Amino acid sequence: MRYHEVDAKSVLRRGVVVDPWFLGRFGSNLYRGCQHGCLYCDGRAERYYVSGEFDRDIQVKRNAVELAKDEIGRMREPGFLFIGGGVCDAYQPAEERYRLARGLLELCRDTRTPVHVLTKSTLVERDFDVLAAINAETRAVLSFSIAITDERQREIFEPGAAPLDERWRLLGRARSVGLATGVMAMPVLPGLSDTPVAVHALVAKAAEVGVDFVCYGGLTLRPGKQKEGFFAVLANHYPDLVAGYDKLFSESRASGIPDLRYLDRVDQRFRSALAAHAMPARIPHAVFHGRVPLYTEVAVLLEHRGWERGEPGGGSGRLARAGWAIAEWARARLGRQRGKYAFREIESELAMLVRSRQLHEIAGLDPACIADVEACFACCPPSRK
Repeated sequence: MRYHEVDAKSVLRRGVVVDPWFLGRFGSNLYRGCQHGCLYCDGRAERYYVSGEFDRDIQVKRNAVELAKDEIGRMREPGFLFIGGGVCDAYQPAEERYRLARGLLELCRDTRTPVHVLTKSTLVERDFDVLAAINAETRAVLSFSIAITDERQREIFEPGAAPLDERWRLLGRARSVGLATGVMAMPVLPGLSDTPVAVHALVAKAAEVGVDFVCYGGLTLRPGKQKEGFFAVLANHYPDLVAGYDKLFSESRASGIPDLRYLDRVDQRFRSALAAHAMPARIPHAVFHGRVPLYTEVAVLLEHRGWERGEPGGGSGRLARAGWAIAEWARARLGRQRGKYAFREIESELAMLVRSRQLHEIAGLDPACIADVEACFACCPPSRK
């Protein structure tokens, strides 16, 4: 294992809009490369410019907490800081030595910034004290990435990550200390963890542990290193599946997504399992209620409502697009405002548009969605109306 300490120019990234799955207005990569070595990881693709061996050459952004202190201080609207995903797991083994994730959490505690942590590591247990302190003041969400229910498959495809039993244990413990908890079942693996039996087993386990939601997604394999590396492992361990994967990923899309008809089948399997256990597929509204700007809350709720009605995920549903239009409208206005609380003016403007029935003035907003926007607005905090 080789650690390469670097001085980063920035550490937080602001999304164009808030992701309705993860809730992160701001994301972070404290490291580049990941010792968990998950063989399907999208971070292995060339587009992320991770140099060296992905799971052995780990870049450590040694000035990450210092940078984040300045960047959080310049935030112009409230929102969740998402710690996880991207090209690393913030709680990979390097964190035990460098403690960057803990430093970032302590900063969030001191600045009253809500957080969503996503990991595959038991090291996060070390920081339950800080997460509990954040949750007492704002909100802390802890999710574990669990898309496999078979430990042998986990050992093959997630060799450096924590055993599945340990992840379930920590979800239970996190719930006992008051954290909101969830499972990110992504990516499910074709022919392995996507079968109806496997999907129902995963959701049943999540319900047994008592998590608040299970969000799911399919495997993407971008042409190049990521796809070639995954196929090599597949040929070694599951050669009988290679032909099926060849068919699913035959179009070699730049995004790495497989045949859309396959994704529809996975979607239906999860919808069936989630319904059987009354399990939400999105972070419940109560978790972020009043913790984000009004326009963000409405936009996220629109995507959630669209999923409940059977619209596709990935932002392509009609109501998801309506949420995107509102988020873009708010973003454009925020860019023209000054002051730390400028977002309040945008909240007031949205409230005025709702009350005066002038939502049609928002560019790109489907008129057929206006009633849904009004309904979502009605669900938001009275103090923000």
